[in-house]
Amino acid sequence: MSENGKLFIGGISWDTNEERLREHFSSFGELVEAVIMKDRITGRARGFGFIVFSDPTVAEEVVKEKHNIDGRMVEAKKAVPRGDQNITSRSTSSIQGSPGPGHTKKIFVGGLASTVTESDFKKYFDQFGNITDVVVVVTGFRPGTKYLF
Repeated sequence: MSENGKLFIGGISWDTNEERLREHFSSFGELVEAVIMKDRITGRARGFGFIVFSDPTVAEEVVKEKHNIDGRMVEAKKAVPRGDQNITSRSTSSIQGSPGPGHTKKIFVGGLASTVTESDFKKYFDQFGNITDVVVVVTGFRPGTKYLF
């Protein structure tokens, strides 16, 4: 099976199942595969999945459109094999370290100690490029843990 028609689908609702994913994207063309990734231990959906179109040109069109599945806007992007992720991001980045077209400029950093401040975070990541915004999220899920975007 050719992987040229493979897309990453991110931001999927926890309630969306593979059948619903297939139903939505099959309206664009023939799907070879539709899978939602699950946690190996809990079996819960991880909020993303993959689809594979038999015709790669259909996949190219799908990434250009916005998609709402089960009340959530999901993101469709060309799937990049794990081994190629670092190579691709390096080759599409400019000298200033800004992502190339179609790449996000937002990162998630989780599991930080409660002592880490926005200033600490900004100071560390400034070495990689200009930081425009830092958002601290304290969930209460794991006391003493912060999440930064």
